[in-house]
Amino acid sequence: MNKEKINTIKIKWQNPLSFAKKVADNYDLNWTFLYSGLNDKVKESFSYIALFPKEEIISQKFEDLEKTQKSENLWFGYLSYEAGKEFENIEETRQSYINLPNIWLINFSLIIKFDHTKKEITISYRDQNQLNEVINYKSKNLVKERITIETIDSNFSDQSYLEEISNIRKMIADGAFYQTNLTRKFFGKLKIKDFKQKNYFNLFKKLNTISPANYSSFLRLNNNYIISASPELFIKIDDKKQITSQPIKGTTPRSEDISQDKKNKLYLVNSEKEKAENLMIVDLVRNDLSRVCKANSVKVSKLFEITSYKTIHHMSSTIIGKIDNSFNNIDAIQACFPAGSMTGAPKIKAMEVIAKKEKMNRGVYSGAIGFIGKKEINLSVVIRTLICQGSKFEFQSGGGITYDSNEKKELEEIFNKTKAISKLLNLDIKF
Repeated sequence: MNKEKINTIKIKWQNPLSFAKKVADNYDLNWTFLYSGLNDKVKESFSYIALFPKEEIISQKFEDLEKTQKSENLWFGYLSYEAGKEFENIEETRQSYINLPNIWLINFSLIIKFDHTKKEITISYRDQNQLNEVINYKSKNLVKERITIETIDSNFSDQSYLEEISNIRKMIADGAFYQTNLTRKFFGKLKIKDFKQKNYFNLFKKLNTISPANYSSFLRLNNNYIISASPELFIKIDDKKQITSQPIKGTTPRSEDISQDKKNKLYLVNSEKEKAENLMIVDLVRNDLSRVCKANSVKVSKLFEITSYKTIHHMSSTIIGKIDNSFNNIDAIQACFPAGSMTGAPKIKAMEVIAKKEKMNRGVYSGAIGFIGKKEINLSVVIRTLICQGSKFEFQSGGGITYDSNEKKELEEIFNKTKAISKLLNLDIKF
């Protein structure tokens, strides 16, 4: 059997967001855009546009990911949080408001890679006609619809969320676990007349203005749109089998007042509570990586690093390791999935608590978005993400609950983390 020929060509540099806008204006099939929105602050920064689907993995079973290891192709898409429940006896929760498969990955015919550092664009393609079509796309001045909220609901009220935090603190005091990530899902209907791609992509562009992030993404999957401005790396694996994870734990809001903003940041720098919360997840990730990495190769390269975004300050740490030759990339995903920053510690017990308290599938939220290949992987944690299906929408936010948590501050953190999406939808969340 002849190996399919993949051609490459380099073209003149264009801004990835501008290029993606032309795609959104002209192209009408499934596609993905992975956008490094903080490229000016990150070394070796890349963005990707993937077009013209060839094969799809749409599945409820994690084992179907093994198909991605049988060729040199990259598969773009997402893994939902519930894909991780397959490994353990975690009780079922009711369907999410927008019900999507656990896994949706696509092998595309044409991939555009933007190297922000070198200002180079490389297009890998199989079909000359497809290449000609894409490089001749022109941006269109389409009339954009203003999208607002018609209805909104949540799996918690403010009061019930506060009560559950109190209950979790009691469970921690009794020694049941150390930390769990309790989240709220907000869902409802948009005021929208025209369910066209241009309107959803316009939301993505606005979100990147309000809250730029290094792992932003726009996925069109049939009539479903995933609009993300995630700042968090789940795992990255390179062709030398080095694996990197950068969990975020520790958050404080930005302030327009410069003096207050500095105080907020200093709080994060000096907070023993936030550091303890972060360290628990660092230990969890070290343990996850150790399951597939060579002995003594797992290291913490950065601890308690503060990164400032437009709406929030975050604390993150970086853990690296070298994957043992007896494991492939899917083994590594399974060892680490779902991200520890979105579960708590110990992971399985925390997931059991999450199922009992939240009662509703998280879906794509707190899963992973990016690409998976035989030689490399790059997956973000799905946070700061809006999901749309026609007029239906959902987004979700939460925080790590420890014994030292203050119920009202945890509730405030929910609103701080949803600030960008709330602004995007002209929404003032009050329950």
